[in-house]
Amino acid sequence: MDFQTSQQRRLFAFAASAIGAGVAVLLNEPVGLLIAVAFATICFGCRWGVATAIVMSAAAAALIWAEGDLASLSIRGWSAYAISAFGIWAVITSYRTISFYDQVYKAVRPTLEDIPGLGWSAYPDGRMRFVNPAATEFVGITPEEMKERMEGTDTAWWTPFIHPDDRERSLALWRNSLTTGEPLIDEQRVRRFDGTYRWFRDSAIASRDEKGDITAWYGSTVDITDQKNAEAALKASEQQLRELINTVPALIWRAGPDGKTTYVNDQLIEWFGLSTGERDVDGLESLLMDAVHPEERQDVRATVNRLFATRRSFSLKYRHRRSDGFFRWTNATVQPLLDTDGSIVQWYGVFLDINDEIEALNALRRSETETRLIVDTVPSLIWLMSTEGFVYHFNDRMVEWTGIEPGKNPSDPSAPQPTYSELIHPHDSERIAAEFKKAFETGTALHTKGRLLRKDGQFRWLDSRVEPLRDEAGNIIRWYGVSIDIEDEVRAQAALRESERYLQHMIDTVPVGIVLSDNSGTPVYVNKRLVDNNGLNVSRESEGSRLDISPAVEDLIHPDDRETVENRWAQARGKGKPYAMRYRQRRADGVYRWIEDRSEPFRDDGGKILQWYGVNLDIDDEVKAQEALRIADERLAKAARTVSLSELSISIAHDLNQPLQGVVSNVTAFKNWLGATPPNLERATRTAEWIVRDVEAAAEVVSRIRTIFSQTEHKREAVSLRAVIEDVKSSLADKLIAGKIKVHVDLDGDLPDTQADRVQIEQVVLNLLKNSVEAFDGTRSRSRSIEVRARKVNGEVVEVSVGDNGPGLTDPEKVFEAFYTTKSDALGIGLAICRSIVEAHGGQLSASNRGRGGALVTFTLPTNGRARIDAAGSAVVDIEALNRGELQ
Repeated sequence: MDFQTSQQRRLFAFAASAIGAGVAVLLNEPVGLLIAVAFATICFGCRWGVATAIVMSAAAAALIWAEGDLASLSIRGWSAYAISAFGIWAVITSYRTISFYDQVYKAVRPTLEDIPGLGWSAYPDGRMRFVNPAATEFVGITPEEMKERMEGTDTAWWTPFIHPDDRERSLALWRNSLTTGEPLIDEQRVRRFDGTYRWFRDSAIASRDEKGDITAWYGSTVDITDQKNAEAALKASEQQLRELINTVPALIWRAGPDGKTTYVNDQLIEWFGLSTGERDVDGLESLLMDAVHPEERQDVRATVNRLFATRRSFSLKYRHRRSDGFFRWTNATVQPLLDTDGSIVQWYGVFLDINDEIEALNALRRSETETRLIVDTVPSLIWLMSTEGFVYHFNDRMVEWTGIEPGKNPSDPSAPQPTYSELIHPHDSERIAAEFKKAFETGTALHTKGRLLRKDGQFRWLDSRVEPLRDEAGNIIRWYGVSIDIEDEVRAQAALRESERYLQHMIDTVPVGIVLSDNSGTPVYVNKRLVDNNGLNVSRESEGSRLDISPAVEDLIHPDDRETVENRWAQARGKGKPYAMRYRQRRADGVYRWIEDRSEPFRDDGGKILQWYGVNLDIDDEVKAQEALRIADERLAKAARTVSLSELSISIAHDLNQPLQGVVSNVTAFKNWLGATPPNLERATRTAEWIVRDVEAAAEVVSRIRTIFSQTEHKREAVSLRAVIEDVKSSLADKLIAGKIKVHVDLDGDLPDTQADRVQIEQVVLNLLKNSVEAFDGTRSRSRSIEVRARKVNGEVVEVSVGDNGPGLTDPEKVFEAFYTTKSDALGIGLAICRSIVEAHGGQLSASNRGRGGALVTFTLPTNGRARIDAAGSAVVDIEALNRGELQ
C-alpha cells in the first residue's frame, strides 16, 4: 500500500490498532493487541513500536485480570505474550532497516568517484575523509599529499586552495554548517593546478543516523566559471538596458505580482515632476493614480484592478496630469512576465504621451475619408492582415507599388483569401514564412527584412514591421504591417563595404609603412607595405589574438640607434604624447635606411589611450641630401669669408690700429722714462707691461684672421657668451659713440658656457651688432638703442637675441639667402655666413620684425655642442625636439 503523505500513514496505523484492540476485547484474545504493535512499528518507527509493545503488554495483563484468569494463568503464558510483542517489534524493525539500506545505500547510492565535479566527504568534525580523483587532479596534489591531509586534524584543509579574497567568508560558512548542521552552499574561487582561479559552487549536506546525529558530510564542488562570466555579462547588459530605459522617450515602470510599484525610470519622474520624497517606490502607485484626471480616476482604478486580476497584458488610454499641471492623454501598456509555470513574476508598464496623437485621432475620426487620405499618403507601404494571415487591405501607396488591390473583407467566405506570398523573393520566402508563423503563434510583433516584387518586375528590399491589434479582452483582431523601401540603403551599405575594402587596399598599397599598436605599444596590425619592405612574417593564431611578427619590429632598428629609440618610445607612451623620431631601419635586402617614425595616440572620450597609430616614412634620400647641403653650406661659409675679405679688412685694420698705436705711444713713453735724469724705472716698467698687452691684442687679431682663412677643422672649446658679447661691444665702441646708439645688455645670471669656436661665434655676434648699427644709417630716430639678450632655454640650449628700434627688415624670409641685401655697398652674405656658422654648431638662426618697430635676430646654441646629424650620419634625430629648436 502506497501512502502519499505521513498523515495518511498515521491515520491508517491508528485505525488498524483500534481494530486490533477491539478484536482483542470482543474475543477476549490478547493476541489481537499484537496488531497494534506491528502497525505502530511499521508506520511510526522503532521507538513508537517499543512504546506500543510495552503498553499492549500491560493491556493484555489488564484484559486477563478483568476475566479473573490472571491468578490462575501462569507467568510463563503472559511472558510468552510479552516476548511475542517484542519479537514482532524486533522483526519489523530489522526488516525496515535492512530494506531501507538495500534500497537506498546499496541499490541506488553512487560512489564518490561517480559524482560529477569535485566530490568529497568529511567526518562530523570537519576533518577530511575522502576526495575523489577529479578534485586531487584539479588542485594538483599527489595521493601522498592527500593522504597526509586526510591523516591531519585540520577541519579547514581546503583553505590553501581558496582565493585569498574568498577564504574568510568560505571558512565562516563551513564553520557555521559544522556548528548548526545546516547544509553548506557557498561560491568561491579555487586555484587550479596551473595557478589560475576558477569559480566553483560548493554544496554539502550532513548524513545523519536514526538519532539525528551527524555521521558524515558529503559535498560536491561544481565549476561555475562560465556561469559567473555569463552573470557578469548579464550585469553589464542590465546596466546598458537601465541606461536605455532611462533615456528612451517613454515613462516606464515595474511592479511586483501584487501590483506594488518597484521601479520607475527617470523619464517618468521628470514627466510627473515627482519630488525627492515622492520618488520612493513605496506607495508610488497611489501618487500615479492621483494624477489621473478626476473624471476618469474612478473608472481607471476599477479597470486597472480588474485587468490586473486577469493576469494578462493590457493597455489603457486616459489623461494624466503632467508636472506643469496640464492633463495629457497617455497610453498605459502593461505586460506580465511569467515563469515556466505561468505564474506572474513581475508586471512591466509603459506610459506613452499620446496627447498629440489622441487630439489628432479625434480630429481624424470626424471623417473616415480624411483618415484614409492620411493613411494613403504617408510615405510607407501599409497593409492589413487577418488573424489567419490573409491580406485584405493595401493603402494607395502599396497598391501603386505592387499593382495589386486586395479584397475588402476576408471574413466573407466567398471573398478571395490571398496571402500574396508569391511576391516574396524565392530566397527569402521560406525564412519570412517561418517568422510570420512564429508571430501568429506567439502573438508578438514582427520586424523583418526581405525582397518584394514591385509592379515593374524588380525585386526591392523592404523593411517591414508588423504589430497585432487587440480588443479589450486582449484578443488579436487584426495585424497591421508597415513596409519601407530600403533598396537604396541596402545598396549604400554594399557600397560602404566595397569602400571599406577599397580603403584596406589603399592602406596596404600607400608608399608608407603603417603600424597600429595597443596602449602598451605592442603592434596589433601592420600594413602590407611595411611587411614587404622589411621582409616581415606576420601571423595570428586566432581572431583577436596577439599578432606574431617575425622578426620583431624593434629588431629592425640599427644597433647604434636601438637604445635611444626604445627610450624615446617608452617615454612617449608614459607621457601619452605624440612620438616622432628619425633613425635607421633594416629593409628586407639587409640595407639600413633612414626613416621618420611618427606615432599619435588615439583616446576615448575619457582621455584614456586605446591605440597608437604610427607611420614609417623612408627619408634616406632626404637625409643624405641634407648632409650634402650642410657640407656645401660649410664650403660656402668659407668661400664667403674669403669674398668678404675687403669688407672685413676695415674692421681688422681698426682692430690692429688701436693696439699698434698704443705700442708706438708706449714705446716713446718708455724711452722718455728711461732717458730721464734720474731714470724712472717704475714708470718705465709699467709702460713696458702696456706694450706687452697691446702686442698680445694685435696677435689675437692676427690669429683670428688666420682662423678665418684656415682650411682645417676649428677647435671647439668652452666659450663664455658673456665675454664674447662684451668683447664685441667693446670693439664697436667707436661706432656706437659716433652713431649715438645705446646698447642694453641683459644676460642671465647663470648663463652656461657653450662648446664652440670662439672666433666664429664672435663673428656672428659682431655681424648682428654691425647690422643693427648700420640699420640706423639714414634714419632720424631721436633715440637709437640696441638690446642684446642671452638666456638659458633649458638645460641644453642657450638663446641669444639682438634687437633694435630701427626701420626693421623688408623681407625677414629672405635675409638669410646668400647675396640678398638692401644696401648698395654690401655683398649680402653676412647673415648667410652667420646661419652656416650657427647651424654648424647645432643651433638655429631666425629673424623677424618687432611689434613696436625694429628688427630682432635670434640664434640658439647647444651647451654640449652636439649637432643634429654628424658627418657620418649616425645620430638619431628627435623630430619633436628639432621642431622646438632643441637638440637630442
